[in-house]
Amino acid sequence: MTAVTITVLLLVIGGFIAFAIFLQLKEQARLEKLRKVAALNNQLRQVRRYLDEMPPQYQPKDMKLWLFSRMIALHDQLIALQPDATLTRRRQNLATEMKEFQASKQKRRAKPMNDELAIIEVRRMFESFKSYLILAQKEKNIDADVANRYKKLLDFFHYKVNSDYHSHLARKAFLSGQISDALEKYKEALAQLNPIKDSAEAQATILKLQELIQEIEDDLILQKAEEEVSRDMDTAGEEELDDEWNKFMEESTFQQKKRF
Repeated sequence: MTAVTITVLLLVIGGFIAFAIFLQLKEQARLEKLRKVAALNNQLRQVRRYLDEMPPQYQPKDMKLWLFSRMIALHDQLIALQPDATLTRRRQNLATEMKEFQASKQKRRAKPMNDELAIIEVRRMFESFKSYLILAQKEKNIDADVANRYKKLLDFFHYKVNSDYHSHLARKAFLSGQISDALEKYKEALAQLNPIKDSAEAQATILKLQELIQEIEDDLILQKAEEEVSRDMDTAGEEELDDEWNKFMEESTFQQKKRF
């Protein structure tokens, strides 16, 4: 075998090896791209769930705007990986939705916390969102101070959701005329906030509950006083009737004796 033949064979073998490595690298790149796309789609579903399923009273406006911005950024990353007309259209719709929400002055309607299973699910969502904030902070998608503020809010909401549940039951009892029962449930709503009673986030809610409890207690004292006055008047009225009856009987007896 001549040197030329050996050289040609080595070149052919080297070419095959290089081509095999190229194919392998290309496949790895394709798999890595698919992995990134899958991860981005998972994040999109996760953030969309926070936006749609977290009750409005537990989504401050700036937090919701940040979630919108995350969704838009995730769409941008997906479009960069795999340009798609549908993704582009969704991204535009999201930007419009975010702009309308930012400009809106309409007060968000709170979702009643009237189901214990729903409360458990909402609290799980809070924990999931805290984990997402940690990831976003690690990837530098959120400022550390903002992330810490949101985490404190979520810690507050973790207890407030139970407090809101008891407040809902208390209001229902109050509207049904069960004042004493309403008072006990409002006190329980206040007790649910004990673990975070010193936090700045809880102060407004605690003050509101304390005012409601004081108003009901004052109403109950007034109601009791009115009942006592009414009872005293009834007793006085009965005594007056008894006196008149006795007087009538005495006069009747005297007249009978006189006629006799």
